[in-house]
Amino acid sequence: MKNIRLFTLILLAGALLWSCNNNIDYNDHYEAIPKTSVSKKLVEHTDLIAHIHSDTTYKVTEGVQATEVAYTSMKGFAMKIFIFEVDLNEPSVDMKVSMPYGENTYAMQPMTQQATYMDREDHKVWAGFNADFYNMSTGVPRGPVHREGVAVKRNFDSGDRGIFALTDKKKALVATSSEYPAVAATLNLQEAVGAGASLLREGNIISQEDQSVEPRTAIGISADSTQVYVLAVDGRNFAYSNGMQLEELGAVLSALGASTGINLDGGGSTTFFIRNTPDFSENRFTVRNWPTDRGGEERAVANGVVIISKN
Repeated sequence: MKNIRLFTLILLAGALLWSCNNNIDYNDHYEAIPKTSVSKKLVEHTDLIAHIHSDTTYKVTEGVQATEVAYTSMKGFAMKIFIFEVDLNEPSVDMKVSMPYGENTYAMQPMTQQATYMDREDHKVWAGFNADFYNMSTGVPRGPVHREGVAVKRNFDSGDRGIFALTDKKKALVATSSEYPAVAATLNLQEAVGAGASLLREGNIISQEDQSVEPRTAIGISADSTQVYVLAVDGRNFAYSNGMQLEELGAVLSALGASTGINLDGGGSTTFFIRNTPDFSENRFTVRNWPTDRGGEERAVANGVVIISKN
């Protein structure tokens, strides 16, 4: 009799437990609530963001805004992205190509160190990012380089590549390797760096064979060539940020307002830095993203682009 009563109690307890569990809501309640104008554009014009964890915008200098967004993607992955918005209509702002030690020679050096060689009172560096792919033994970039109107290098090492450039009229552009000869012949290119796959053409996202997910750096240009959007995406760290596919880069740049866009070097080269003080102290530049080399250590790269203010 005692065993029967005990068995009955166990059945009742099990039924009660099942009833309680049956009322549990197993759905995750994600909310993509943007706080900044950048995140609002991404939420409204892409299907990438499921939940925003942090979302901040800050002024770098006149004409330059930075935004950092941590979110969970629609695929369920942790993500962290960094964006510069550069208004070339601002008279004091410009963008310049950097190379190691401030020279037009081939070598490798971290971006924050490259920036110090270009940083002076009348040519103050406020931010920057890595640029072209390169030979990691010699430091030779894979595409052209123009600095201060001088063509340091004119050739590509393969066909499916392109450039990001600025003309003497301070107009930004991207072009493919097949377009480069005509662009270089007809426009006065002041600054140019090589790049990889095209991401956007006339506002349309370009489909890609490469579906890999990696840390990325990319750049987009508005239709009137005066607004530049720089995107850095961290990756290779499951709990922090996982990286993007090339087509996802195109979707982000399009949502921001870009008409054309192109991929730059990524992986451990991806670098997004800002100036942390107006003075010229030794540690005046801070890398905001998390480069993948050796747990966040900044990689030495062949070239990059710095955002400057001129007096």
